[in-house]
Amino acid sequence: MSVGLILEGGGNRGTYTAGVLDVFMENDIYFPMTYGVSAGACNALSYISKQKGRSIRVYLDYINDKRYLSFRRLKKTGSIYGFDFIFGELAHELVPFDYEEFFKSSMGLRVGATDCVTGKPVYYDKKLFDEELIHIRASCSLPVVTPIVEIEGKKLLDGGVSESIPIDTALADGYVNNVVILTREEGYVKKDKPEFPTPLLKRKYRDYPELVNTILRRPQEYNRETAKCRSLAEKNRAFVIYPSEPVNVGRYSRKRENLQHLYDLGVKDAREKLPELRRFIALNS
Repeated sequence: MSVGLILEGGGNRGTYTAGVLDVFMENDIYFPMTYGVSAGACNALSYISKQKGRSIRVYLDYINDKRYLSFRRLKKTGSIYGFDFIFGELAHELVPFDYEEFFKSSMGLRVGATDCVTGKPVYYDKKLFDEELIHIRASCSLPVVTPIVEIEGKKLLDGGVSESIPIDTALADGYVNNVVILTREEGYVKKDKPEFPTPLLKRKYRDYPELVNTILRRPQEYNRETAKCRSLAEKNRAFVIYPSEPVNVGRYSRKRENLQHLYDLGVKDAREKLPELRRFIALNS
């Protein structure tokens, strides 16, 4: 199969992606290469390890656990996420991640982060990972609310900042046909307003002006990427799956019923699109 899989981030909107990927797993639909950023990278882990139901269990069972997510922690540690817990006790004991299956799988994974110095995306291949999954942690480290992660001298933050939907990277790698899972409904346009105030960004990242510029440009880049996905879909070079109704789940939403609904929507949408998806894969294999 020469079709790639692209997973958008979106924080807790990743429950939608979890639903779609669970349908892929129950129908034995896998891809030679997956591209993921932020929450998309986390969802890719359970998909490649073939652990159906694991991602949504993490979301629903631990979203209100202070060890997982706590705004109070931000003042104490500089991070709202308890990454030591998430990639430690949670992954090893509470909702075990199958490291063996993940690492032996022939399926590839490229995870994106943002280089704070250049403001450009940096991608890391699965073959570089170990059980600490620091590359995933870097990809999920949101600006302002989580600390910078350093890997081999590079200072990194959330991959979604520089490439929210890694379609350009997949195409550059030679995957000209891709299945794309988005976490916003069709026609969604990101408002031309950064998530954080410009003065705050310039103060916090005064040593990283290119990072600030990238964060400020993100709305325009996101809209460009979604437009590119639509254009490719019209040319039958992309198959885009997106929520079939407006999404009321934010990046940090913690209402379990809303997260469950979005997951169920992902399951429903994926099942309805299975015949079209199979045709797309067959035509491009």
